[in-house]
Amino acid sequence: MDAEFRKKILIVDADTAQTAELKTFLYSSGYLAQNMANYQEAMTIIQNWKPDMVILNILIQSFNALDFISEVKQNPFTENQKIIIFSQTPRVDIVTGPTPKVKGYLTKPLDFDALKSALLAAAPKPGHERSVAVLVADDDEEFSELVRMFLEANNYRPVIISDPLKVLDAIRAEHPQVVLLDIMMPKKDGFLIMDEMQDEAETAKIPIIVLSALRFNNFQERGILTGLPEIISKDLPKDLLLGIIAQELKDSSEPVSGDIGKPPRPKVLIADDQTELLLLLKETVEDAGFEVFIASDGREALRTIFETHPDIAVLDYSMPGKDGLAVAEELKNNPLFAHIPIIICTAYSEKKTKLKGLSMGIDDYLIKPVDTDELIARIRMILKRNKLVLDTNPLSKLPGNPSIQARVEREIQKGAAFAVLYLDLNNFKAYNDSYGFEPGDRVIKATANLLVKLTIQNESSQDFIGHIGGDDFIIVTTFEKSEELAQRILTGFDEIAPSFYKKADRERGHIVSTDRQGNIKQFSFLSLSIGIVHNGIRPLTSFAQVSNIGAELKKAAKNSAKSAYIVDRRKD
Repeated sequence: MDAEFRKKILIVDADTAQTAELKTFLYSSGYLAQNMANYQEAMTIIQNWKPDMVILNILIQSFNALDFISEVKQNPFTENQKIIIFSQTPRVDIVTGPTPKVKGYLTKPLDFDALKSALLAAAPKPGHERSVAVLVADDDEEFSELVRMFLEANNYRPVIISDPLKVLDAIRAEHPQVVLLDIMMPKKDGFLIMDEMQDEAETAKIPIIVLSALRFNNFQERGILTGLPEIISKDLPKDLLLGIIAQELKDSSEPVSGDIGKPPRPKVLIADDQTELLLLLKETVEDAGFEVFIASDGREALRTIFETHPDIAVLDYSMPGKDGLAVAEELKNNPLFAHIPIIICTAYSEKKTKLKGLSMGIDDYLIKPVDTDELIARIRMILKRNKLVLDTNPLSKLPGNPSIQARVEREIQKGAAFAVLYLDLNNFKAYNDSYGFEPGDRVIKATANLLVKLTIQNESSQDFIGHIGGDDFIIVTTFEKSEELAQRILTGFDEIAPSFYKKADRERGHIVSTDRQGNIKQFSFLSLSIGIVHNGIRPLTSFAQVSNIGAELKKAAKNSAKSAYIVDRRKD
């Protein structure tokens, strides 16, 4: 087969004999393949060579594979790149082989009950006179923080190490009774750390519990960490790999029919007095998935903006009537339209003009002749950045109410089975009054972190997590897994909740504070109430209806003395 007719595959992995075998196998199967181990060079090849598929070794040691995936997906020029995760390593037998060398293997999202059982099987139970140190080696600091809280709440002494290069030294210094070890870490993976522990008599006898989001010797249609097709195996599964490649390439070539369930297209206003250029830009930007409105001068641009409320405006600097900066200035002075991001296109690169625009809040400048690919990339980047700034809770960093409403309304429009979990902390006011606002903020952050880690969002996740405000959160998920997810969240929260309290309060089992009427009383520890709204029994037709049902269910769940969830089982 001629090279020009072959589909192109980029292998991002170290240059090893296994990589060479994979490359040869792909070529013999009709593909054109090349290998790259350097982060930046691989990014450059993706942009310039435009491979049909990227095969990435998630265990690559020269850089962080998750950072690489994130950059590919966030770069407007590469965001649609197809990626498959494939890692071939004989060392998976250490964890899942017939005679594993580890004491336990737990997969993320973490089941705290399973972790508790694994710890009790690996080391003595901690007590007042027995300190049990547990070393946690994981580069995910947010996940490690949850594990630390769990360990402290269960009277273990946690030792947290996020740098894999420092793990062995920490083991020698701290003498832990158990090591909780993540497999996938940059610079040095968990397999290598286990090898090094076996080389020393003192460290070789320490039991290891592997914590990993990777599933070994088991194909994942959507991997937990990446949301991408994933194979981590001892050998090269040739037929399986070819089938996945063929399916992914087929999926990317099939047209998507219908707009049901899709979010509305972002609206773009383009203003330019050069008619041919204006029509060319309109057609190109529309083809990229935007709804485009046009204007041929500054005054028409303002009228169109006032009528259509675009998400972004692209303005020519030199237009009759009002130039681009004059239009921008009027928009920035209008509180209804000041939030609209603006790109100025100009044939001049005068520093004075550019500084004036930037001081007014202009988001970007493009020099004519305009590169349409660059314009589309800038539009996407600015809209993404603007959405994050406008709609992110500053404390939890989760999407706020505009995104929550949009997501719920989209699920209603799709008509498929879905569920909305409304979550509320119990006794949070009493905790805030007793401990103060800063510890209260830590509780909110930890709760948000727990929700994300247990729900596990990635680039391809269909679940949604939002922060309504205060101590109220929301999760949109499938109806089938809503109860299991709710129970996992309640269990996880109850495991970490004692760590929010001082030792004296933990031993007492409650705190003393004032209620909303000013009465002094005892309050139990923080707990969670969850109301599950779904369309499995009765139809849901509006966001207001969903919110009202959620509020009723949360209120009912709060009648429990501990963390609880309630599912709506009413037919009307």
